[in-house]
Amino acid sequence: MSKEAELHSNSRPRCQAHLDALRQEHREVAGTLLSTMDGFEVAASVGAPISPKRMAAMTSSLLALAEAVTRESAVGQCRDLVIESSEGLVLMMDVPSTTHRSVLTVLCTEAAVLGRVRWAARNARDAIAQALDAQPVELSA
Repeated sequence: MSKEAELHSNSRPRCQAHLDALRQEHREVAGTLLSTMDGFEVAASVGAPISPKRMAAMTSSLLALAEAVTRESAVGQCRDLVIESSEGLVLMMDVPSTTHRSVLTVLCTEAAVLGRVRWAARNARDAIAQALDAQPVELSA
């Protein structure tokens, strides 16, 4: 486990509550995941057969590629990545915490309306950032 993942683990219960609420309050949300930027799971609310550990690793890789593309394209900093597929959407959003770099991944059914899901995910992302920032950062000697 990375040092970043260890710091996140102290915030896991609060973050888990926000992930669970997003999934429960929005039927079109099939799963949620909070992971570190280096690909480690912090908290998840997903159903089988989805592996949160594998999703966290893939999310890290995809965001690194998206950041490289936006940098090369000179279109600013990458904030969100949306994947539209034949059976739903995958949203990946940078969590704006000042103390813990992380990403929120939201898995949606084909019934999802992108604007509505993005609005709900952004609200959850901001609440998660506040939960992460409320956790004191321990500095090693």
